[in-house]
Amino acid sequence: MNNPFSVKLKQLRQEKDLSLRKLGEKAGVSYSIINSIENGRFQPSKDTIVSIANALRYDDINELLVLAGYTSEK
Repeated sequence: MNNPFSVKLKQLRQEKDLSLRKLGEKAGVSYSIINSIENGRFQPSKDTIVSIANALRYDDINELLVLAGYTSEK
C-alpha cells in the first residue's frame, strides 16, 4: 500500500526524469532504499527526506515531511 509520500516521491522523481539510481547518487541514499520508500516498504528518516528533497531541488520540504507522517514544525 503506497502512502502519500511514496506517491509524491515517485511523481517528483519521474518529473525530473531521474532513475532510482541517479536520485540515490544525488541524495546520498541507496537506490534500493529509494525504491523501498516508493513502494511503501520503508519509512524514511527526516534527514533522508531532506536529502531527497534537496536532490530533487524541491523547495517545500515541509510538505514532504507532513506527507511522510511527520508533524509540521512551522
